[in-house]
Amino acid sequence: MPTTTPHPPRRRARRLLRALAVPLVLALGGLAAAGPAAAATAPPPDEGIVSITPITQVLTFGQKVVAVAVEYGADVDPTDLSTDDFSVLDSPYNFRAHDPAHLDALEPRTVTAVYTSDEPALRADGSSTRGAYVVVELDPTDRGGNTVVRSMCEGFLCSEKLRESLPTQLVQLGDVHGYAAGGAPAPLLAAGSDDALPMTEEPLDLVADEFRSDVMPFPGADLPYSYRLPADYDPARSYPFVVVLHGWGSGFDGENLGVNVAVDIMATSWAQPGWTGSEEDVIVLAPQNVRGDDEVEWTSVRALLEQFTDEYSVDEDRTYVTTFSWGSTIAWNLMADQPELFDAALIVSGFPVSEEQAASIATAQTPVWITHATSDPVLPPTFGQTSAELLRAAYTDARASDAAELVRFTEYGDDAFTYPDYHAATGPTYSDSSILQWVLAQDRSPNRIESITPVTEVSSFGQQVTGVVLEYADVVDPTGLSPADFTVRDTSYNFRFTGLEELENLVERDVADVYTTDDPARLLDDDRPEAAGRYVVLDLEDDPNGGWTVMVSLCPTFLCSVRINPDQPTEVVQEGDVRAPSGAVISRGDAGTAWPLTEPAIDREVDQFVHATFESDVDGVEGDDLTVRYDYRLPDDYDPAREYPLVVALSGHGMGFDGQNERVQLVADMPATAWFQEEWTGTDEDVIVLAPQNARVGKELEAAQVLQLLEDFTARFSVDERRVYATSVSYGSQLMWEMFSTRPELFAGGLLTGGFAADEDEYALIAAAEVPMWITHGTSDHLLPVENAEGAYEALVAAYRDRGLSEERIAELALWTEYGDEAFSLPDYHLASAPTYEDSTTLQWLLAQVRPGDDDGEVPTEEPTDGSTGGESPAPDSGEEDEAPAGPGGRLPTTGVPAAPVLAALLLLLTGGAVTLGVRRRSTR
Repeated sequence: MPTTTPHPPRRRARRLLRALAVPLVLALGGLAAAGPAAAATAPPPDEGIVSITPITQVLTFGQKVVAVAVEYGADVDPTDLSTDDFSVLDSPYNFRAHDPAHLDALEPRTVTAVYTSDEPALRADGSSTRGAYVVVELDPTDRGGNTVVRSMCEGFLCSEKLRESLPTQLVQLGDVHGYAAGGAPAPLLAAGSDDALPMTEEPLDLVADEFRSDVMPFPGADLPYSYRLPADYDPARSYPFVVVLHGWGSGFDGENLGVNVAVDIMATSWAQPGWTGSEEDVIVLAPQNVRGDDEVEWTSVRALLEQFTDEYSVDEDRTYVTTFSWGSTIAWNLMADQPELFDAALIVSGFPVSEEQAASIATAQTPVWITHATSDPVLPPTFGQTSAELLRAAYTDARASDAAELVRFTEYGDDAFTYPDYHAATGPTYSDSSILQWVLAQDRSPNRIESITPVTEVSSFGQQVTGVVLEYADVVDPTGLSPADFTVRDTSYNFRFTGLEELENLVERDVADVYTTDDPARLLDDDRPEAAGRYVVLDLEDDPNGGWTVMVSLCPTFLCSVRINPDQPTEVVQEGDVRAPSGAVISRGDAGTAWPLTEPAIDREVDQFVHATFESDVDGVEGDDLTVRYDYRLPDDYDPAREYPLVVALSGHGMGFDGQNERVQLVADMPATAWFQEEWTGTDEDVIVLAPQNARVGKELEAAQVLQLLEDFTARFSVDERRVYATSVSYGSQLMWEMFSTRPELFAGGLLTGGFAADEDEYALIAAAEVPMWITHGTSDHLLPVENAEGAYEALVAAYRDRGLSEERIAELALWTEYGDEAFSLPDYHLASAPTYEDSTTLQWLLAQVRPGDDDGEVPTEEPTDGSTGGESPAPDSGEEDEAPAGPGGRLPTTGVPAAPVLAALLLLLTGGAVTLGVRRRSTR
């Protein structure tokens, strides 16, 4: 039959056409004999109309002739064609109304478009392309052209079939011409006539013709069936699988093979994005049962499903059943027998489920959508209502979390039907693509993503999510992965610039790279630990607009503390399928599902620190305040037989401990984590870092606590006591001034960024010990005015002059850099540590300072690996080819800005602000 079996090559029945159109041929012959010019350009008189092909389409309520393709002996000139040139006659019969008098009657159809084509097919835009076919499109809403008719009846129950030959007829009323050539008149291909010509070719249906038909032997009744595979079916893939179970009238009666594909839209809709709203490929199976023994009916379908799924690559987690009328009885039996057989069911105008069946189906909690018409004359709507109520009750008893969501019911009023067959609720049901989309969205794939872990890194302005690790249940094939398969969204909140209300605002992050690994822990030591494994790593593009992990904690005054966000809102959407090396789908892409984080972060720098506490013994400090919380990091290959430089990182006020923000001093900015990364220090020398977390008990008391911690720490670990340094941010500078002035013999140098001025007496004490210090500050610091910091530098220089030191020596001991706004890649001008640390020569300067040993002028046996020597003070890299001369003392130019921010600022100016400044992080990415 035309809708279910592949057609043999179509034969053009020209002799039949000529026999039926003798008057037309004679007319053409007369025209050919009229004169030499006409004879030279006209086609042979036996050509005329070469073939007439009906084009059918399965619509909501069944298959109809929607166009006729008329073939001529040469290409047709469309210039003078119009809808008035053709008439199509067809039967008004509709099996749903079944007026036998209409079977042989013919009435005109409405012609809506006429155009030329090079094939017998519809063109979506209705425009002409050069070819020998004229396509005559018809109004699909008029009542003629139905291809399905009544077959046979047993009592009041009747079956349907496809008409053996279509009664459709064409009348070509106007002349049809070819293209003129060589100055001759356009050739007449066929003269207009009132003759009605029958179809000469088998009908074409571009969707229904893709279904194949076969028969499965089965005891009691063989089972015919039709099925459709995707056009580019690949057995290495798995496809959603829809089983279509039709009503009684579409059952096999011995002469209606394949009518279940044409009787309504149920089978063909799943192959058309216009109906499903999805471009996804689907396999469709439409069994055509022999009516009779109920048990034979449903058990034969069960056997067919087993056979078909063994032969074809169907997705067992996305197998669906959709039914009409009698087909519901087969579905209820199958679902009760094997509750997990289907992953969703769409039951239209069906019979009621039994309580026993509902209880069994509920064990799998299969999503079910039931639709019915209020005015159904065959099966009352109470059948659908009863099924919904019984299933919801059973699902509730089975402890379903939301039975009303799992079992949906829709009842349609008469106004929902475009044709008044109120039993066929398939019409309004399938016309609502959201219902079909709901079916295809149901997926039992278990634990598609086993876990989601953020990867964080600390950059100039704090810690960001820079990657995400997705864990799957099986080894992933990396060759099929692409950044386009994933979308990562993260908060746009940044505690430095936005309020907490911004925390829930998510922005998309660009995925730069995708690869697999066997152990996410390797990310701590390796920038790209690519290996075969179950883990997929998404490496994100550098972007300052999302993914910051530090948030405001408490605000007892106008000064707030910060902490690491305990509920980072990063989420991942897996849009593409993730497959195993075998090609099997491990996790199906779903653009509508956003997966939140499930695991603590892999902190690429912070996880290498050890968290500890120290019980201080400082007069004036009591209770819990005696406990100093701190973090430290030893070199990867720490050897107690060696001695290592030690950097004490003193954080700002907001990083002080508030009861819920441990370790935030490591992540809020860069000074603690930069020292063991060569891309920041410019040297591969191993360094020990000690990062106490202040408790804000006052600078004298807190400095005393840190000094006690420092002495305890250096006694326990192998520290080069001639190379102990301090670096500070903001409030931490107060501790540095205090420690350098009270215990200067402990320190070889200090790097003070964005800080306070010292007490008057502290400058002289530091100058007496000749502890090198480099002070940096932002011109536009909005918290601590740059004038105060510059005044501190000048006071320190004055103290050295009072001691009679030369200007050259003062320049080695006291250095000053003021950063303009252009030096900051983000506009927090208080955080001078950002441009300071982005200039590796500043860090190299600090590591080059060596405190003289007990032996006068003694230098350590282990010198810095960058070749510098103690006491030497290399000027910071200004980003220019020629160094600017230093001012008095160690004053460096205000424009001492790293080259990268300058170039970025210039780029912003050139592009009108279209380029976003980046935030520096690992340079090896």
